[in-house]
Amino acid sequence: MSGFKLFRVSAVSIPANDYLGQRAARPYFRDALAAPVSNKSFTPGQLQNAIFTVMPLWVQALMALRNRIVGVLGFEVGRTFTDDRSAFPPRDLQVGDAVAFMHVIHADANEVVSFTEDKHMQFYLSVSKQDEQVVVSTMVNLKTLTGRLYMAMIKPFHWLIARVVIHNAVKDGRI
Repeated sequence: MSGFKLFRVSAVSIPANDYLGQRAARPYFRDALAAPVSNKSFTPGQLQNAIFTVMPLWVQALMALRNRIVGVLGFEVGRTFTDDRSAFPPRDLQVGDAVAFMHVIHADANEVVSFTEDKHMQFYLSVSKQDEQVVVSTMVNLKTLTGRLYMAMIKPFHWLIARVVIHNAVKDGRI
């Protein structure tokens, strides 16, 4: 099932029993987006780095504002993604590597999963290769009412930012 398409990014069906699905705890949020890959030799870890190490300035500004606001509520506000266009091919990721505010908890030939947790939520990011496309899936286990309210407020921003960032990676030939 394909969903709404923005640029060269499509919403796709969420896998049934994948790595993230096995860690879902109600209530939770989950989405999955797919985009074409031109650098077919890249590993999932290289794809994750190629997508998320370049953020538009407006996204960086929104994340800085978000960090100032929610830091006082106990949300994770660690390092953000960095803009590193010079790393080509991008560095591969292995279990234990730090990636912005997350750590890699799973890596194999088909998928890399990064994770972070605070008192309000658990956040997972999966990047996998499927045929000639990359699938980026986000899952957030919501542990508190504050976490659920936060997710409800940022969902429209997540919807837009995820699609723009992945589209930019395709458009720029980074993936």
